[in-house]
Amino acid sequence: MTSDVANLPSVPNTPAATRRVALFGRANAGKTSLLMHLTGSLQRPVNFPGTSVESVQSSCMSGDCRLEIVDLPGVASLRPQSRDEQVAVDHLRNPETPPDLICFVLDAGKLAVELQLLQQIRGLGLPIVVAVTKVDVAAAEGFPIDADQLQRALGLPLVVVNGANGTGVDALRIELAMTSLEAIKPAASPAASPAACVTQKRAISQSLTDKLDGFLLHPIFGPVVLVVVVLVMFQLVFTVAEPFMEWIEIAQGFLSGGIESMISAGAVRSFLVDGVVNGVGSSLIFVPQIALLIAFVTCVEATGYMARAVFLLDRLLRRFGLSGKSFIPLASSFACAIPGIAASRILGDERDRLATIAVAPLMSCSARLPVYVVLLAAFFPAYQAGLMLFVLYAIGIVTAIVVSWTLRRTVLKGGVSMLAMELPVYQRPRMRLIGRHTWFSVKSFLVTAGTVIFASTIVVWALAYFPRPAAIGESFDSQRAAVVQAAPADSGDQLAALDARQSAAYLEQSYLASMGHFVQPVFEPAGFDWRMTVGVLAAFPARELVIPTLGTLYSLGEVEASADDPDPRLKDALRNAKGPDGKPTMNGLIALAAMVFFALCSQCAATLAAIRRETHSWRWPIFTFTYMTVLAWLAAVAIYQIGTMLGFGS
Repeated sequence: MTSDVANLPSVPNTPAATRRVALFGRANAGKTSLLMHLTGSLQRPVNFPGTSVESVQSSCMSGDCRLEIVDLPGVASLRPQSRDEQVAVDHLRNPETPPDLICFVLDAGKLAVELQLLQQIRGLGLPIVVAVTKVDVAAAEGFPIDADQLQRALGLPLVVVNGANGTGVDALRIELAMTSLEAIKPAASPAASPAACVTQKRAISQSLTDKLDGFLLHPIFGPVVLVVVVLVMFQLVFTVAEPFMEWIEIAQGFLSGGIESMISAGAVRSFLVDGVVNGVGSSLIFVPQIALLIAFVTCVEATGYMARAVFLLDRLLRRFGLSGKSFIPLASSFACAIPGIAASRILGDERDRLATIAVAPLMSCSARLPVYVVLLAAFFPAYQAGLMLFVLYAIGIVTAIVVSWTLRRTVLKGGVSMLAMELPVYQRPRMRLIGRHTWFSVKSFLVTAGTVIFASTIVVWALAYFPRPAAIGESFDSQRAAVVQAAPADSGDQLAALDARQSAAYLEQSYLASMGHFVQPVFEPAGFDWRMTVGVLAAFPARELVIPTLGTLYSLGEVEASADDPDPRLKDALRNAKGPDGKPTMNGLIALAAMVFFALCSQCAATLAAIRRETHSWRWPIFTFTYMTVLAWLAAVAIYQIGTMLGFGS
């Protein structure tokens, strides 16, 4: 839980107290936006039912009264149908620490169903204050609300608030802090029928939402629009992010150069440049892509279109053992599987949820992209690279479909769920809130990059740097001295070549190389040499380590992992690498086998930890890691062996 305090002007004659307030209501009623305005905290408001899957606590002061406000996941009734709804209902019914007060958030545009839930809440006997949201949306849809008449009908304190600009929030904060709890305990039934609060019914003509749904949910045009939306999303990720990634590369190079100019060659400089700057920088380079993907998905959610995508895909996904709601966690996993796995809580059926969790890591996340880009650029012409990239993403999707279909007919057999959801009204996305949420998500990624990825990078650097035999250094020092003595004026290129050979010699004697040679027989059927094998091993903590590891293994130092123009030195090193027999160790067929392996393999410790957290068991992360690794190995071996028999590996 997060906790943020906003200091506000004092309210006179308010007794010192602390009130525990439960922000409760149906999904998409505007609870999270209201929490941000009440407390000044940063949360994630979206326009998709069930997206809030955790209770989030924040605090604020109203005079001398401290309000500890808990934003609960949206529910349809007090009979929970999913884990996120269970969280909300359990909080209200907790006999040890029940909330002092319920702030019921009521969507004015859906008054009939909102009042049904409110009637259930009244039966709990807890004090209630009603916050009415989206009055402007209700008016635009043809259902203007008379707030005064609604308050008299309910017999409860009622405040109209605007989640977009915060209007009415100050009045609500004072109401929550100053109202006598005993005075607002509701009766079992409202004082009067609230039906008269709707001042007029909508005209016969369709609303804007109805008109848009007529096109966007059309059996032919609807899927076409959905495909276009997805294509636009990926186009933004791979093009708009380019200049921002270049700026990060420039900053990384500037920092590395500064360190090299201040510290002489040795373990300290190698640690700072190769281990810290280049290792962590290989992860930071993808922050623009992650930010754009998160911003786009959040924007689509905020408009209300994401719920339509779920509806369109439900029939298709259900054939393969998933629910239409699985689209949300799976789409999120293209940026990072961790938030996708957490989003699986919106699935009411436990079997659907577990199947979705098990296949979410198969979506090609941003961390896989640098591997694809480098190998495609090195071994495939430009006109083939785009198609190959599409195939690699498609392989993950198709494999996920097959695995989910298999799981739902074996270990997760039974339990047919039905999609029951309410389509929200289309709304204009609020750029400020989308920007704040994007920053919140990027910050979470940076924390991961600064902990798990950083630690893993340092381990890989240490394994590649040590034991550093003294005999190698003495031998190459003698060779350098001989070169300088023979041709002091023209020794630059020769000395550079000796430096590269010395780095390669050190690497051949490193602990990492020893591990690679030891495991090499396992990956030899896929055509991998010891360097690619080491790259596979180094990538198991986090896929972001693949490119810096390959750069270290090929003695290149800093390697730029650009999304459209990878470092030409790494491309050349991969093309020209030869084994002890003088034959090339890489070609297009081996590159394809390697890319498919990385597309299917589970190489992310943080993702496995997220699966453990969501399933409360080590069984599912172990199962996921095992089946994905076995599938990846089998696919890579099949590609190399069959391709070789057909003559493609020559």
